Amino acid sequence: REQAKKMNVDSLRSNQNAAAESAEIRIAKAALTVCFLFVASWTPYGVMALIGAFGDQRLLTPGV
Repeated sequence: REQAKKMNVDSLRSNQNAAAESAEIRIAKAALTVCFLFVASWTPYGVMALIGAFGDQRLLTPGV
């Protein structure tokens, strides 16, 4: 930090900004992954519920 002051540069701040952006990108990726997994895991149930409500109910056997 003192060396940066002697050189009159804000390299430490740019480093902090880069770290903050990197953290934001990781958070965004994690949020997108959670959303994708939520949709992917509930899609089969949604399809079966729609078939039961609006489709041919004979397709839904007790095994399904």
